[in-house]
Amino acid sequence: MLMDGCSKKPLDESILIERDKLMYEPNSDEPYSGEVFTNYSTGEKEYQGRYENGLLIEYSYINKNGSVKEPVNRETLIDSSGLLYEASRRKPYTGDVFELNKDGGRKYSGLIKGGRQDKLWTYLHSNGQKEKEGTFIDGKEDGQWTFWHNNGQKKKVGNYKNGKSDGKWTYWYDNGREIIPIMPELVTIKGGTFRMGSNRGDLHEKPAHTVTVSDFNMSKTEVTFEQYDTFCDATVRERPDDEGSRRDRSVNVTWHDAVAFCEWMSQQTGKKVRLPTEAEWEYAARGGNKSQGYTYSGSNNLDAVGWYYDNSSYEPPRPVGQKQPNELGLYDMSGNVWEWCSDWYDKNYYRRSPQADPKGPDSGTYRILRGGGKYSLDDVCRSANRWYSLDSRNQNVGFRCAQDIK
Repeated sequence: MLMDGCSKKPLDESILIERDKLMYEPNSDEPYSGEVFTNYSTGEKEYQGRYENGLLIEYSYINKNGSVKEPVNRETLIDSSGLLYEASRRKPYTGDVFELNKDGGRKYSGLIKGGRQDKLWTYLHSNGQKEKEGTFIDGKEDGQWTFWHNNGQKKKVGNYKNGKSDGKWTYWYDNGREIIPIMPELVTIKGGTFRMGSNRGDLHEKPAHTVTVSDFNMSKTEVTFEQYDTFCDATVRERPDDEGSRRDRSVNVTWHDAVAFCEWMSQQTGKKVRLPTEAEWEYAARGGNKSQGYTYSGSNNLDAVGWYYDNSSYEPPRPVGQKQPNELGLYDMSGNVWEWCSDWYDKNYYRRSPQADPKGPDSGTYRILRGGGKYSLDDVCRSANRWYSLDSRNQNVGFRCAQDIK
C-alpha cells in the first residue's frame, strides 16, 4: 500500500521524463519526488506509485472495480510470442507476479506490464537471502542491479542498458573483500606498414604481402594465472589448474575463455579489450615501426628472447617476462606458449587479404595461433610462422590482450 506523506498533487506518470535512469518533471532539474498514477482508457485508475529522488519506490495496480490487484503465480500465466497472458484473457497481463521454489519459498517477485517484465524485480536464494535485484524496462534489464552471495554479502553491483551490461561493475568475495581486477600492462604500438608472411616459409605463410595496421595497445606479457584468477572469481568460473606451477606464468585457456576475459576487461576499463588480430600480432612481434628485421621477436638468437624446445622442453612452465623483450618492449612473443589471435584460420587467406587492418576470414573451423611454445623447435618460433587449433585448452597455449586506442 502507498504511504500518505506527499503534499504534491499526484502526476500522470506518462508526463515524466527519464534522464540518466532518473525521472524528472518537464522543465525541472530536480529528480521527481511525489505520487504518480495512470488510468485505464475508460477513465478508472489503473496504477498508482510514489517516487523519491527520481526512483520509483512503491507502486500498486488496481482493478477496474477499485480493488488492489493481487500478485499471481507466474506459472499460471501463458507465454505467447514473448508476452505473458492470463489464460482467460486476450490482453497481455499487467500486474505483480511471483514464483515459488520446490520448497515453497518465494523464488522471485516483480511486475509484468503489457506482458513483459518491468520496474523492480527481486530474486531470492533458496535460503531466503536476496540473490539479485534490479529494474526492467519493456522486458529487458535496464538500470542498476545488485547481486548477493547466499550469506547476504554483496557479490556485484553494476548497470544494464537495454538488456546488456553497461559500464564498470564492482565485485566482492563472500567475505566482503572487493575483487580488484589486475589489468595486464599495456604497450602503445604505433601503426605502420610491413611485409607480412614469408616466401621462404610454409605454404600458408605465402605470399609475403604488404599490410598496414592502425595504432593499438598490446599487453607487455602473456596473461598470467594471477591476472586470470580475478576474472574467474568475479564471474564465478572455476580457476584453471596451474598443475602445481607458479601463478605468474601464462595461463592455459581456450579461445572462448580468452575472449571472455577480454570482454570482462573491456567492462572494467571502459575501453575495448580484445585478442589481437593476426596482422597486429605479427606486426608487433616483428618490432612494429622499430623493427630491426630479426627472425624471432627481438633477436636472431632465440635463446635470448624465448623459451623453446632446446632450452625448456623438460622444464616446468616459466613465469612471463624472464627473457629480453623485443624492440617494442614486448616479452615472450617467440616461444613460451602459443598465443591465440582473433582470426579464423585459412591457409589461403594471404592470397586475398586486404592491405588495411585485415581481420581474417569471416568463418572457419580453426583459430589462429602464433609464436610457438616451449615444446616448439626454433623454426616454429619465427615471427612469420602461422599455426591453428580447435578451441581447446592446452598447457602450451595462452594469450595476450590488445586494446583499441580510439
